[in-house]
Amino acid sequence: MEKQQTFNRSKTLERMVHPSGSGAFGYFECTQDMSRFTKAGLYSQAGKRTPVFLRFSTVTFGREFPDSGRNPRGFAIKHYTEQGNYDVVGLNFPIFFCRDPIQGPDVIRSQQRNPKNFLLDYNSLFDFLANVPESNHAGLMFFSDHGTPRGWRHMHGYGCHTFRWVNEDGQFVYVKYHYCDEAGRRDFTWPEAVQMSGEDPDFAKRDLWATIERGETPTWTMKVQIMLPQDADPDKLGFDLFDVTKVWPKDRFPLHEVGRLVLNKNPDDYHRDVEQAAFSPGSMVPGVEDSPDPLLQFRMFFYRDAQYHRLGSTNIHQIPVNCPFMARSFSTPNYAGVMRTDGNTGSNPHYAPNSFTDKYDRQFAETPYSVASNVVSRKSHFWSEGKPEREYAQAKNMYLNVMEERDRQAVHTNTAVALKLVEYPKIIEKYLGQLLAIDEGYARGVWEKLPEEGPVSWSLVKDASKTAAVEGKDEKLRPNTTDNKLLGNVPRAQVYN
Repeated sequence: MEKQQTFNRSKTLERMVHPSGSGAFGYFECTQDMSRFTKAGLYSQAGKRTPVFLRFSTVTFGREFPDSGRNPRGFAIKHYTEQGNYDVVGLNFPIFFCRDPIQGPDVIRSQQRNPKNFLLDYNSLFDFLANVPESNHAGLMFFSDHGTPRGWRHMHGYGCHTFRWVNEDGQFVYVKYHYCDEAGRRDFTWPEAVQMSGEDPDFAKRDLWATIERGETPTWTMKVQIMLPQDADPDKLGFDLFDVTKVWPKDRFPLHEVGRLVLNKNPDDYHRDVEQAAFSPGSMVPGVEDSPDPLLQFRMFFYRDAQYHRLGSTNIHQIPVNCPFMARSFSTPNYAGVMRTDGNTGSNPHYAPNSFTDKYDRQFAETPYSVASNVVSRKSHFWSEGKPEREYAQAKNMYLNVMEERDRQAVHTNTAVALKLVEYPKIIEKYLGQLLAIDEGYARGVWEKLPEEGPVSWSLVKDASKTAAVEGKDEKLRPNTTDNKLLGNVPRAQVYN
């Protein structure tokens, strides 16, 4: 009876996002002293090594789905620092499909199975892209060969959001994280991905495991882009630095090396180390802080909340892979609860402030930054919203100037393979209208690969492109005044030099 009871309870809840993945242990080694910019210990002493656990994953596929399918990939790092655990939770894309936090669940649902028949739902995938103009920058990457990387080992990783680094003097800069694969980025073509999905559905997991078992060490170089807070104005920049659907141009904000991320040990048990690993972008250490990015602000809450629900307790820090074992002193403010097996609060007061001990050190309070508008509402503060010349500029540059002709042809083919499965002409028409707003060659390249008997005429696509930039945007909520933008400047404080 006990054996059967144990078997019945041997699975945790599947993650709503990033359910299928694998991971490994290793270390981050700082190679460039960044103490001028941040007081975070792991970045401010060249030669310092910090233990890490890195989990890779597909984003929307279930646990048993082939890991070579077309999908974004998760790239999540847990750093075990002396000041507590620090998580970087990102993707193999430098951008995301939405910037409005309320649409976060919709991105995932649009790429998951239809709840009515449990089939992959291409209607919902393309309908979301058709109605969220800013999503098509990531959509371009999704349908390129970036969407089918050759396993976990051959893809770059990105923090995606804009973060702040704060130094010992309380001055801050904005940063973007890049993890560049030292072995070089490699992707499957769509036919190769289809073949590998059939031959070895676990290719990415098997490849990472076998590589480390052979004694090899997959390695990434961590680099950052840096921006001064006085420059954090989209009117100056020509783009919104807090818009997670946009990138920072590297010619204006070059990459600076910080360190190396090295994997050298496989997990001892998948369930203990990979399945129960819990990440949150809200897990930061002194020297690393948030930015006015609304999606980041919301992810800082809902990632941790998701893990509390999935693992059944607020005491997830007691699971070995989540334990801040490098911290000199650790006392969670969580009190009691399910699975609490450590000393809880011990003899210390379980409230603050008190006369005996203080868990909440005020010196680590977040550094303030200013915002432009003093009105709280659902109104958008994104600089490019509703403005086609701004919204599509980066996607257009990527398609025309970053991609080579072979890449563009792959995008056309990969997109048409999925788009031909859409059942509703209205969705196809609106989606192609989004592509036409980016570039005519992009839209025509996809349209011409659809079946000849397709129901969408080119004239309908041209009509749809005229309103593409405001699709899904309520007029009352569009930005329409000069202070409807995200700033993040330094308020009444010393400007960073």
